[in-house]
Amino acid sequence: MALRSPSCTSLLDLDPCDSPTADSPPPSSQHGGSGNEARADVARKTKEVEHMLANLEKEGVKIDGKIASIIDDEVARIKAEAARKNINELKRKKLKRNGIMVVLSLVSVAFGFSMGVDWYVDALYAKVAKIIVFGEK
Repeated sequence: MALRSPSCTSLLDLDPCDSPTADSPPPSSQHGGSGNEARADVARKTKEVEHMLANLEKEGVKIDGKIASIIDDEVARIKAEAARKNINELKRKKLKRNGIMVVLSLVSVAFGFSMGVDWYVDALYAKVAKIIVFGEK
């Protein structure tokens, strides 16, 4: 299983393009203010993995197939966790939207009922006044 880096061809042979510069901020502070929290979390964790691998390579650690497989499994776990968070976020938004629609419907029905009662009372008073003024019909 080949582990790919977005900026170079392979993590097994890290080039200088993968190693962070000395004045580069740590990976956790590099992610932007994305609207989708799960994607931003995946990007942040992926950068942390790349940063860790660059540090290991700089220290002379040889990254073989077994280590690459472990890293691939961890990246897959992170992506699956982000997908679950995204699904849960969508469910929460849908539930909130449905709750707002239920409240709006109830308020509309209550307002309509109140207006109907008001109009009926006005019609009843008009009918009673007509009976009192002009006599019973």
